[in-house]
Amino acid sequence: MQGDPHGYFHIVLLCLCWYVISSFASQVTKKILTIHPLPLFLGEFQFAYTALLAALCCIIAKGSLSFHSRFPEGTLPQYHDKSHPQHQRTIFTRPTRHVLLTVLPLSIFQFLGKYFGHTATSLVPISTVASIKTLSPVCIIILQKVFKVSNSQLGSQVYLSLACIILGVWIIVSEDNKVYSRVSSLADSNSQQYSSYGILCAISSMIIFASQNIYGKGVFTYKQENANRLDRAVAPLPLYTEKKGTLTVPESIKYDKLTLMMYISLVGFSLSFGCFMSLEFSTVYDEIRQFGIGCIPWYLFFINGTFHFLQAMITYQLLGEVSTLTYSIANIMKRIVVVTVSWLAAGGQITANQLIGLLLNVFGLFFYERYNSKKKKEHYLQQINHHKTLPKNKF
Repeated sequence: MQGDPHGYFHIVLLCLCWYVISSFASQVTKKILTIHPLPLFLGEFQFAYTALLAALCCIIAKGSLSFHSRFPEGTLPQYHDKSHPQHQRTIFTRPTRHVLLTVLPLSIFQFLGKYFGHTATSLVPISTVASIKTLSPVCIIILQKVFKVSNSQLGSQVYLSLACIILGVWIIVSEDNKVYSRVSSLADSNSQQYSSYGILCAISSMIIFASQNIYGKGVFTYKQENANRLDRAVAPLPLYTEKKGTLTVPESIKYDKLTLMMYISLVGFSLSFGCFMSLEFSTVYDEIRQFGIGCIPWYLFFINGTFHFLQAMITYQLLGEVSTLTYSIANIMKRIVVVTVSWLAAGGQITANQLIGLLLNVFGLFFYERYNSKKKKEHYLQQINHHKTLPKNKF
C-alpha cells in the first residue's frame, strides 16, 4: 500500500465507515435500552443475529470466489484454494471438541461483558461508558501483574500515559455527572438518571473484556511467516499440535475469524439463555401478549445487530491491511468520535472540562499504544535472533 493513493483512500474510507457505524450503533443501543431496558434480551438477539450473518457470509463465500477474495486471509474458511493446507470442503467447520473448548471461555467473557455493558448503557451516558472503556490498558497491566502473565518492566512513559488516561476518564465521568444531573433535573420523570450502579457496570464490562484480551493472547498464537510481516496487525488464530510417533508435528490448524465469531455467538447464546428465561422472558412475554409483537422495536434490533456485525468485519479488514500502530491510532480516533457524537446527540453544550478530559485520554492512549507497539517489535526480534542461534536438528 506504500505510495499507492488508492490504497490510502481505501483505508481512510474504511476508517470513516467504521467511525460512522460505531457512532450510530452506540446511539441505537442507547435508544433500544431506553425503550426496553432489557440487556439480556438485547444480548440474546445480538448473539443469534451475529451467528446468522456469519453463517450467511460463509455460504456466500463458498459459492463466490470474488466475495471470498475481498477479505484478508484468515477472515473466512479456505474454500477455493485446494492446495492450501487448510482447504475446507464443507461450508462450516465441524464443531469439534477443540473448537468448543477454545470458544467457551471467550463466549463466557462475551456474555458477561455484553450484560454489564448493556446495563451500563441503559443507566449512564454513552460518553461515560465509552470513556471508561479506554481504561482497559490500565486494567490489562494490573491483571498481568496480579496473575504474573507478564514480567516486563514498565518505563516512565507508560506510567505517564496511564496517569493521563485515568485523569482524563475521571474528568469526563465527573463532568458527565454534572451535565446530565442538570438535564435530568429540568426534564420529565422519564429522563435518564445518572447512576453510580451504571458506572460500576461499565467498569465491570471493561474488566471482563480486558480479561478476555489477556486470555486470548494466552490461548491464541500467531506465527509470523517472515520479518516483513512484523508490523502487520493480523489477529491471532489458534495453532494446535499433534504427536505423530515420537515427534511433535505442528498441524497449523487455524480457525478463521468468521468460524470463531459464529461459534462464540452460538455458545454465548446458549450460556445466557437460562438467565434470560429467568429474569427477562416474563417481561417480554407480557408485553407481547398485551400489546402484540409490534411493541418491540424490531427494526432497531436489526439495525443494531447489523451495525454490530459490520463493525467486526471492518475491524478484520483493517487488521489485515494496516500496521499495528496504524490500527491502534485508528481505534483511538474511533473512541474520540463515539464520545464526541454522544455529546452532540445528547443536545448539551460540550464543556471545556469535557474537552480537557478527552484530550488527556487521547494523549495517554496514543503514547501507550506507541510504547506497546515498540515492545512487541523488540520482543519479536529477540525471538528471531534466539531462533537463529539454536542448533538445527537433523532427522
